[in-house]
Amino acid sequence: MKILYVIIFLFLMRGNSAAQQFSLNVVKAGKSEYVIIIPAEASENEKKAARILQRYFQKVTGALLPVSTVAGDKPAISVGSTVYQSEVLSTDTFTISNNGKNIILAGNGHRGILFAVYHFIENYLKCRKWAPNEPAECPKIRDIRINLPVDIIEKASFDYREVYSTAELDEEYMDWYKLHRLDDYWGLWGHSFSTLVPNIFFKKHPDYFSLSRGKRTSQQLCLSHPKVLQLTLEKLEILFKENPDQKFWSISPNDNSSHCECGLCSAVNRVEGGPQGSLIKFVNKIAASYPEKTFTTISYGATARAPLRTKPLPNVIILLSNIEIFRNEPVETGKSAAAFRNNLKDWLQITPHVYVWDYYTQFTNYLAPFPDFPNAGSNVHFYKKNKIKGVFAQLGDQNYVDQVELKSYILARKLWNEELDNEMLFEEFVKGYYGEASVFVRDYLLNLRSNVEKSGRKLDIYGNPVKEHDAYLSSKQLAQYEALLDRAESASVSKTIRARIRKLRLSLDYTRLQQAKFFGKDAHGIYSQSHSGKWEIRSGLKKKVHDFGLSLKSAGITQLSEGGQTAQSYIEEWSQIFQKEIPVTLATGAAVSFEKPWIPDYPAKRTRTLTDGMYGMHDFSLNWLLFEGSNTITLDLRQETYVTSITPNFLEDQRHWIFLPKKVSVSVSADGLHYNELSSFQSSVTQKKSVTSYPVTFTAGKKIKYIKISIDPLPQLPEWKSHPSKSPLVAIDEIWVE
Repeated sequence: MKILYVIIFLFLMRGNSAAQQFSLNVVKAGKSEYVIIIPAEASENEKKAARILQRYFQKVTGALLPVSTVAGDKPAISVGSTVYQSEVLSTDTFTISNNGKNIILAGNGHRGILFAVYHFIENYLKCRKWAPNEPAECPKIRDIRINLPVDIIEKASFDYREVYSTAELDEEYMDWYKLHRLDDYWGLWGHSFSTLVPNIFFKKHPDYFSLSRGKRTSQQLCLSHPKVLQLTLEKLEILFKENPDQKFWSISPNDNSSHCECGLCSAVNRVEGGPQGSLIKFVNKIAASYPEKTFTTISYGATARAPLRTKPLPNVIILLSNIEIFRNEPVETGKSAAAFRNNLKDWLQITPHVYVWDYYTQFTNYLAPFPDFPNAGSNVHFYKKNKIKGVFAQLGDQNYVDQVELKSYILARKLWNEELDNEMLFEEFVKGYYGEASVFVRDYLLNLRSNVEKSGRKLDIYGNPVKEHDAYLSSKQLAQYEALLDRAESASVSKTIRARIRKLRLSLDYTRLQQAKFFGKDAHGIYSQSHSGKWEIRSGLKKKVHDFGLSLKSAGITQLSEGGQTAQSYIEEWSQIFQKEIPVTLATGAAVSFEKPWIPDYPAKRTRTLTDGMYGMHDFSLNWLLFEGSNTITLDLRQETYVTSITPNFLEDQRHWIFLPKKVSVSVSADGLHYNELSSFQSSVTQKKSVTSYPVTFTAGKKIKYIKISIDPLPQLPEWKSHPSKSPLVAIDEIWVE
């Protein structure tokens, strides 16, 4: 009897195996009997999906599948709501199934059918779309066989999924990876108070605006003023009519901390634990007026914490930013993310409607090496675990940033399916995108990341590659990275892959050039000294800058920082450097002492900064020392020297709270005991957007050994740049002595 059972078991197993292996010949020897069918009254996306599927079938197999509304007696690939689709799917869900020989692609939501089609193209036609703004790579396959049964059901891990990168410029990439675009969803986005109640009201109605440190300022709104609510509702009515199909409307403070401190606002904020209280009450009033609309508000800076009593209404989404954290570690474990985790926990206790605004680039230097890619997948997993509904992952908007292809890929994949393995995604991308060169690119990326960890330095979204010149971006480390990418380029036979490696290398080229500005007359700097003692532009530097400019142009890179330097202005700056007279100063190597220390975040060359014979240009993080409050700097020229003039050089960069000193005075001495004041300089402040350096010259005309420069900053920030926790800064890059 046992033998009979065994025979029956083996027969059943063979039958099951045969069923599992049964397949459809969709294309054989480049020919197909299949037809793509769409509904008789197909939507635009259903028509688009059918065209895409038809194009890729022909590209891969050579077979042109006709598109029709009727299959007749031919087997069909059904696209959209045809007679083959038997159920209504929820939003952001798609299915791929079979009914006998018929293959059924179905999706809901206005783009769900596109998600289904691209899934089919990737998994059955074996095409891969690796990076934004690059064509998909497809094999040539004469035979397409699909194993049965087909039973694929996928649903998004997050309701909202945005990778704010160059992906925004590539519609196919957005559909392929099932991403959202803010312009398609937000009728009003971001910091919106100045749009809702413009500054033009300030002159006649300053009471509409915030009372900050005892003065009315147009920086924020007074949220307790009834007229502000009225004007906001009136403006929203206009915007609703102009953009009737948009889903989200942002009611968010401007990007500063001058929140209202009037009696009514302060009373609310004392009870609620901060300015988030008056904000949420204000947003709730708007949300109650339009219960059919969905409103968002940015939880950021002074409004990052949840209110203690008031809960957001159900049609209010909290967009919680983690801008303050370093990017070395995942948000789940990073020390700098502790406050963010607490804020997230508190918000989730009062509302389930929370999105996270996350960051994956260095905004001050888009091309700076910024290896935060291991955190991308881990962060998304943490957000899903905490039941976050949406993620806005910001890279460089539509601008190229270091490793944008890799980061966009990992983020996009995880936002759709957060269960995917992070390391698998990394390996898959590097191997697929860099092909035969992948082993060396992989080593480069992992070595760069490892060296960051070993250095103990922080990945700061407002950092710079110069600051790391003695750490993971030292000249020695850069040479090792460059060697790996050299090997990667040599290993590649594909022009496309070599171009990808050269694009990845731009971050190292940019770092070399930025550090050359910093080093100045030191090793690896702009200048080198000939055997005769003459200072000259370092050999090969002009060509390096020229080639870098061509590479930027070839890659379509036009912007190098957020709201800052363009590629064109960067190359023009280098042109001016090459034309500039090489600086000479009698103060080179002089001893320098300070009454008070400089701001430690930007140490430059420390005491040498002011006597290294190198100017700081327009980037305060390069070769400037920053001071807060009055200070006196003393130079010891080491020997008595005849001096004709003394010229300290200051920076004005109002965006970063750096202003010209209110007063500068210079005194000189031959013995260090008796000083004579030469003169003094006083400045006035006007609002400016440009960044400018200002040399201030004092005539000496005598033999001296010691120089004292006394600096008094502005007593307070001007009203148009007020900030409750910041003070006017002074930046000085060199004290030129002739």
